[in-house]
Amino acid sequence: MFEIPDLPSLGMAALYAVTFLLALASGLVPFVINTELYLLGVATLTSASPVLMVALATTGQMLGKWVVYGVGRGSLNIKWVRRVGASKAVRTFAGRPATTTSILAFSAVTGIPPFYGVSFLSGVVRMPAPRFLMVGTIGRVVRFSAVFMTPELFR
Repeated sequence: MFEIPDLPSLGMAALYAVTFLLALASGLVPFVINTELYLLGVATLTSASPVLMVALATTGQMLGKWVVYGVGRGSLNIKWVRRVGASKAVRTFAGRPATTTSILAFSAVTGIPPFYGVSFLSGVVRMPAPRFLMVGTIGRVVRFSAVFMTPELFR
């Protein structure tokens, strides 16, 4: 059976590598892996640098979301996925860049609607890649910073 390693006994380099890889995997399969719970555990059980942990989690997560965005945009030719993206909701938001950007920002910070779906739809509606990366990254930094700092409220 898979056993979760004792976080305080991991070397810091290993902890940072695991953080990046877990966040990357979570960006691709968010329904199985939860970066926020992991960050809470790390913040509670270790003395890891908050800045570095948030930066690594954000980078890994956004790399995963970049792939999801690419699938939505059609960069990766997965035909059955593209058909799902051709919904009325997509057509509604395709001509409203300000609304789409606002939804992306809200989702990146709160997770509502799920950031995974919003990343995909951002690709489908052809949101410019720099805007997707900038807004998504800022939102994830805010979210992961808040999560990582939460244990400090109870010390």
